[in-house]
Amino acid sequence: MTQIAITELPEALQQFLLEIEQTNTPLTVTQEGKPLLIISRATPLKPRAAAGCMKDSGKILGDIISPIEQPWEVLQ
Repeated sequence: MTQIAITELPEALQQFLLEIEQTNTPLTVTQEGKPLLIISRATPLKPRAAAGCMKDSGKILGDIISPIEQPWEVLQ
């Protein structure tokens, strides 16, 4: 992705970007009356949980391999 400093942009565009930052309202750029692009404020990405963050959070309720004491009615 190409990046450019705001100081390198024309002054009118700098004002539009500052307004977008302050009001959090996106700016739609049109060409011949049709929307061409939308400029909106960038949102920071939320950090992802680390691997193993759910360790020891489960609970073993019983044995799923051994036969059950009473068979299910639907299986009869």
